[in-house]
Amino acid sequence: MCHSGVVGVPLVQRPEIRPIVETMTGLPRILGCVKDTNGRYVYVNDGFADRLGRRSDELIGRTAHEIFPEDFADSYAVQDETVLRTGRPLQNQLELIVRADGTLGWYVTAKTRLVGADGEILGLAVTSVVASSRVSDSTSGVARAIQAIRDDVGYPWRIPELAEIANMSSKKFQRQTRQAVGISPQQLIQRLRMEHAVHMMRTTRQSLGAISAECGFYDQSSFTRQFTRLLGLTPGAYRNST
Repeated sequence: MCHSGVVGVPLVQRPEIRPIVETMTGLPRILGCVKDTNGRYVYVNDGFADRLGRRSDELIGRTAHEIFPEDFADSYAVQDETVLRTGRPLQNQLELIVRADGTLGWYVTAKTRLVGADGEILGLAVTSVVASSRVSDSTSGVARAIQAIRDDVGYPWRIPELAEIANMSSKKFQRQTRQAVGISPQQLIQRLRMEHAVHMMRTTRQSLGAISAECGFYDQSSFTRQFTRLLGLTPGAYRNST
């Protein structure tokens, strides 16, 4: 894939990009990639490819919307556009993502705009690492709310209740949640419920109806719709694949 700044030279071979690619290649426990300004992957390291259960060459030239479920891809695209437009790096972004084996996990992501020697915007460098159990002071309130949801995932949580647990106003809690995990509190609740549902599907033989009820979904059809949108297959197909 070439970039208009240097005719005939692939983006990953640009002198400004090579050191970044070499660094990511040497960090197998970190998920690393480089995207061009159109959101297409021009480089992914082994950690990134392994997370998706794909070969690196299968991902080159594709966009997030061709690889990830729609709501994940939409979130990534918004992040990318903001970093490219403003030049402000995205740092300490806590995200819930789908692993290659279908399980969900929390990762901390950083994104940085790449700029050529001539000032031309080339794309983005992205790195993610598995989130530890420790969080920074700036996200500790959101982390307490996350833990409360996990401790009683079937409870019909409301924003004021979670804001009180986080020791902040509802408005501030909504803002801090978006800053910490990139999604709204309502979306966070649904993803944590889905995370628990996936765990139950992998570790128990309870019926899908019982799982959807225990995880706080309105009914099984609602659970099926949300599960399919998030993971790209129905709960039944997922259970049969594990």
